Amino acid sequence: MVPNLNIRPFEERDYPAIAEVLAAAWPDEVHTEAGLREHDKHAPEIRWGRFVAEVDQQIVGVGEYTQFEGMYHPQKFAAWITVKPAFRSQGIGKALYRRIMEAIEPYDPISILSSTREDQPDASLWLQKLGFVEKMKYWESRLDVKRFDFRLWAGKIEAVEAAGFELRSMKELESDPDYKQKLYDLWLEARLDVPRPEAISGVSFEDYCKWVFESRYYLPEGHFVAVDQHTGQYVALSTLWKTDGDYLHTGLTGTRRAYRRKGLALALKLLGIRFAQAYGAREIRTGNESNNHAMLSINEALGFVKQPIWADYVLTLKEEALSAKEGALA
Repeated sequence: MVPNLNIRPFEERDYPAIAEVLAAAWPDEVHTEAGLREHDKHAPEIRWGRFVAEVDQQIVGVGEYTQFEGMYHPQKFAAWITVKPAFRSQGIGKALYRRIMEAIEPYDPISILSSTREDQPDASLWLQKLGFVEKMKYWESRLDVKRFDFRLWAGKIEAVEAAGFELRSMKELESDPDYKQKLYDLWLEARLDVPRPEAISGVSFEDYCKWVFESRYYLPEGHFVAVDQHTGQYVALSTLWKTDGDYLHTGLTGTRRAYRRKGLALALKLLGIRFAQAYGAREIRTGNESNNHAMLSINEALGFVKQPIWADYVLTLKEEALSAKEGALA
C-alpha cells in the first residue's frame, strides 16, 4: 500500500482534479469539469456515489458507482475505478474498490457491471481476478471527416427523398409543436434493438426531454430524422452530439422496423457527415456492439476505423430473484 493514501468521498471542489485523472488514463478522450457535471445529472431513483484517492493531498485516483436509467434495477450497479498511470500497482485501485463495495452493501446488490478496453490488459486481468465475467464487447469507431469523399455516395440521399421521405434536422422540425413527443416515440422503438449488457428499462418522456433537450451537448442541427411524407411520422434517426473536444459523438442511429432496408440510416448518416464537415469537426466517433453487423457494415463502408475493443464485465453477487409471476408458476 502506498504511504499517505487517503480515500474520501467526492466533493464538488474535486471536479478539475478528477478530470485530470481521467485525461491521464485515457489521453485519446477529452474529459472536462463541464462534462463531469453533465454526467452527474441522474434520475431521482438512481443511487450513485464517488470517492477519490489522495496521496500527499494530491488526487491520483477516482472510483464511482452508479445505476443506469435505461437499464434500471434497484439492486444492479455499475462501478469504475481509474488511477493515474504513474500511481498504479500500489494498491490504490483495491482501496477504492473496497470503499465502493462498502458503500453499496446496504442496498443488497446482486450484480456489478464494469468495463475496460483491450489496450488496458492489466485492468481486464484485475476484473477477472475479482470474479467479473465478460458480458459484451463493442467497438468505438472513428471517421476522419475532412477526408470523406461524398462522390462515392452520390445519389443516396436523393433516392431516399424521392421515395417519399423528408430528411430534416431537429432544428428544422422545431416548428412542429409535437416534435419532442414524435422524437421520443421514435427513440422508444429504435432503442429496443440496441444490444446492451443488462435488461432494458422504461424511460419517461420527462426524463428523455431532460437528457436530450436540456443537455449542454444537444446539437439540434446535428440530430437528423427521416419523416414519412404520407403520415408525418418520424421513422428513422441518427444523432450527433457536441463534445468538449474537436470531434462529434454519434448517439443513436435507428429505424422503425417497418421502414428498414430503404436506405434511411445510411442517408441520415451521410447528412451527419456533411454537417460535421461544415461544423468544422475533425472526426465523428461512434460505438457499436460487436454483433451488431448491420450498423457495423454501414460504418465500415463509410470509412469508420475501429479502435481497440471495449468489453463489459459483470460480477454476479447473488442470483436475481424470481419475479412474482415466475414464482407462482414454479
